[in-house]
Amino acid sequence: MSGRAWVIVLNWQGAKFIRECLRSALDQDYADYRILVVDNASTDGSREIVRDEFPQAELLALPENRHFARGMNAGFERALKDPACTYAVALNNDTRVDRDWLSALVRPAQETRVGSVAAKMLLMDRPEILNTAGLRITRDGAAVDRGWLQKDEGQFDRDVDVFGASGGAALYRRDALEAVGLYDGDFVAYLEDLDLAWRLRLAGWEARFAPHSVVHHKFSASSSPNSPWKAYVSERNRIWNLVQNYPWRYVALAAPWNAVKNVAALRRRAFPERYPIAGGASLSFSQVIEAHLRGRKDAYAGLPRALEKRRRRAASRKVTSADVGRWFRRYGIGIKEMPVH
Repeated sequence: MSGRAWVIVLNWQGAKFIRECLRSALDQDYADYRILVVDNASTDGSREIVRDEFPQAELLALPENRHFARGMNAGFERALKDPACTYAVALNNDTRVDRDWLSALVRPAQETRVGSVAAKMLLMDRPEILNTAGLRITRDGAAVDRGWLQKDEGQFDRDVDVFGASGGAALYRRDALEAVGLYDGDFVAYLEDLDLAWRLRLAGWEARFAPHSVVHHKFSASSSPNSPWKAYVSERNRIWNLVQNYPWRYVALAAPWNAVKNVAALRRRAFPERYPIAGGASLSFSQVIEAHLRGRKDAYAGLPRALEKRRRRAASRKVTSADVGRWFRRYGIGIKEMPVH
């Protein structure tokens, strides 16, 4: 294997877990890699931990919190300034990686048509349980982590072709990023990795899952797994992703699919003993409604900008609506399989 990999660790208030993350990231068996920590103006001493205890890692200290998309983009931009950089690897700070994580992640990317590679993420506190094995797409612009909260019994280890990678631990080929761009900064956080996965797919790139690239993840260590803010931005970004990337025939079908999905979710929330809440305690019904309404309001206000992005991206599209239909059949998820939040 060859090609320099830049591992970009985005940090914000990560004093509790940045040491474990960097110790494991700096102990890889891959020959050519660099570690870059992008700090989102942390005030808990974690920036100083990186600077003083990990001189092997480069520190990019941002003057303000740019959140996930723009913060990670700052790291991508720094990595791509290195002419030897072949792969840019996004990694959450609340993770611990196995020693062969990076080499296993790079291996599938040796295929030149592969634009991204997803790692196997396990819950740090329950290492037998999957966090993600890549992304599955929905008909209404969202996505679900493949294998979410399933016991890892190797059921995905042979199925290495996936729609895209979760940004918590994802490798992107330099050529692919230069072709379609970085994360959409307007998304701020959540679904920016999905939007990038769509852009890569629409431009003709493929994605792989690396089952031996293992990451242990402290899920939602930086934010509550079911917070009103997360529900708000996820709903807003779902609509933007839908408008920016889906063929119009599928945009038209998204609203009824979404309505049925929401009705099904409400029915399941009425029976928590039969349908456990994903990620712990759920928001109240009123909180969900308020967050979704606010998300839709802001999404609709941003539609002119989303439509302009759609027009700009059209030039790089190399697939047809029929191809997208095949993706839904191969990588899609049905309403009955959707987790309850």
